[in-house]
Amino acid sequence: MPIVELKRTSDLPQDLQHLVAMYEAWIGDTTFARVIAHRPEAFRAFHELYLALLTGRVESEIKELARLRLARLNGCAY
Repeated sequence: MPIVELKRTSDLPQDLQHLVAMYEAWIGDTTFARVIAHRPEAFRAFHELYLALLTGRVESEIKELARLRLARLNGCAY
């Protein structure tokens, strides 16, 4: 049994349902979105940060290297 249950998309407010659908289209996986959706304010804030990172001036290769490094520093299997 997982420690944190995934929120059902249908149980989310309409704006978060839309965000989950966007993550499904972009990434193909909604696990993170459905976990963070337990705290709608945090999900909305994360999404704003995520958009800022995606539309920033840093090349995507550098962003991916940063993700890999952060995952390694935090002991995550990326």
